[in-house]
Amino acid sequence: MEITKEKVSESMNTYCTERKYGSETLSDDFKEKFINSFVKKYDQKDVEESDMLADLKFNLDTAFNASLVLKNSQMADFTKKEDEYKSQIEELNKKLGKKPREQQVEIPKEIKDQLDELKKFKDEEAKKSKFKNIMEIAKKLTREDLHKSLSSYAKDFAINMDESDEEQAKRLTSRFQEIFKDSIGDIKPLAPKVTLKQEEEFIESLPKVKI
Repeated sequence: MEITKEKVSESMNTYCTERKYGSETLSDDFKEKFINSFVKKYDQKDVEESDMLADLKFNLDTAFNASLVLKNSQMADFTKKEDEYKSQIEELNKKLGKKPREQQVEIPKEIKDQLDELKKFKDEEAKKSKFKNIMEIAKKLTREDLHKSLSSYAKDFAINMDESDEEQAKRLTSRFQEIFKDSIGDIKPLAPKVTLKQEEEFIESLPKVKI
């Protein structure tokens, strides 16, 4: 079996969906590099599809677990640093005889920079989590065959941390339909009965072959 970029991409996306490996752990940039590396690894090699899939899944599991460990480690380090800086600020206030409500002491630049970095990191993680929730709701409001296009369109969607996930998901899908309505039609998911009816109509339309 020839290992093509399209085959690797399809197998990777299918497995990531099954395992719920989101972009917050396996980014699009990582996936692109992963595909190129995997295709190069099997270049001009004839391998069984099952062997290729087993190798692909193992590598994706490994990458996901490593990313998760790194993310948790970073969060733990930042939280530890935050506690240390808060403790230093408290000590500085004690030396100056300031009460908690009268904390007017000037924070050293190094500590201020680290606290800003921590806040930025936490804000980014909160945005990623909120975007993930919005996309899960938006996909439930959208036909399954349009999920990939919706994800691409949503990359530039501005997240509002003060607005509910449901409202933002509705606004996202509404805008998506408005822009692409001429080419995609109605984006609402088909009801199971409608899908079944369409499948039955398709089967009925097939030419009958006498045996």
